[in-house]
Amino acid sequence: MEGCAKVRVAIFTDTFVPQVNGVARTVGRLAEALEARGITSIVLSPDTGLKSGHGYCIYFSPGFNFPFYPECKIAIPNYSDMRRRLDRFKPDLVHLVTEFSMGLCGLRYASMAGIPAVGSYHTNLPQYLSYYGFSFLSHWAWKYLRWFHNRCLINYCPSESSMRLLEGKGIKNLDIWGRGVDNTFFSPEKRRLSFRTRAEVARNGTLLLYVGRLAPEKELDILIGAYCILRKEYRDINLVITGGGPMAAKLMREAPSEVIFTGYLDGEELAAAYASSDIFVFPSTTETYGNVLLEAMSSGLPVVAPNSGGVMENLVHRYNGLACRPHSVGDMAEAVVLLKENPGLRRTLAEQARAHALTRSWDSVFDRLAEGYYGVVSESARKCSVKDDSPEKSFKHRLLEIPEKVK
Repeated sequence: MEGCAKVRVAIFTDTFVPQVNGVARTVGRLAEALEARGITSIVLSPDTGLKSGHGYCIYFSPGFNFPFYPECKIAIPNYSDMRRRLDRFKPDLVHLVTEFSMGLCGLRYASMAGIPAVGSYHTNLPQYLSYYGFSFLSHWAWKYLRWFHNRCLINYCPSESSMRLLEGKGIKNLDIWGRGVDNTFFSPEKRRLSFRTRAEVARNGTLLLYVGRLAPEKELDILIGAYCILRKEYRDINLVITGGGPMAAKLMREAPSEVIFTGYLDGEELAAAYASSDIFVFPSTTETYGNVLLEAMSSGLPVVAPNSGGVMENLVHRYNGLACRPHSVGDMAEAVVLLKENPGLRRTLAEQARAHALTRSWDSVFDRLAEGYYGVVSESARKCSVKDDSPEKSFKHRLLEIPEKVK
């Protein structure tokens, strides 16, 4: 993409690899994708323990665990030191991935330096508050998010449903930044008999899989309830739950003894878990996108999930899975029964799930985002040149040299 090599991007995020969540993984992919496209970037994040050796720059700040998400951290940045580092880096654009401590630092820096800022919305935190007994704070959370995002020139959201939600809350300048999947890595070819043996699946049994955080907002009580109904009728149905989080200990105590908890899996182990299962079950109604659904589909699994939120960005009822009513134990159980008792339907949905995932390329996602970056800095440079065409302002001078179109 000619011209983009001159753009320098500072990415502010409160979560980053190797932390295990969708936002951290997406930002890790973003930094790698920008580097591959000749776009120089720096990631500013709480210290996650990531080792050096990456093509992009990293600036870590100390931090403490976020109360709702112990795996994530709230940064305690030294803003003066951060500003000096950024002044040396000379970013042309700031991307505010999250809205908390690091995002606020990025917003302040962009404002003081006079450079454009874009934001992105990844997590339905105001909706999460009700799951933790703080629903009374939802109004104030939206008020803050509206203040934050309406200071960004573009606000990227992952799905049409999240865009509609943000529009309804008065957030402006919205655009879609979708998601992709590595179809070679998440593939039916990763199926392993050894995984099914460890999960104690009968020879012709059915293995259900959940992958995600073990947290209240994921509504795992719906999944466990559905599984209990299924086991009364089908003793050859097994459930594997992959992931970790604040509810892990409680779930392991209260779930039926035959449910297998693997903890966090990554790399080839995670790919094998997907491909070695038969049906992906996902009860959450709070997703902005649902990356794990796309990973499951790419692995050749039909999906059973509620027709709610970002899940519907990929789940097409009776094409690549079955959509059930939100919060319905009975509906989820019935959908699994339909797939178990109709192996032909299950195979068809599995094949079509894989076909759907093959249309979701990370390359096209990041190409579009890079073009969006270029459009923002180019327009900002044009406006600056109208006000002040002094070549002494290096930011403006560099941007004016970029060709008019990204090819």
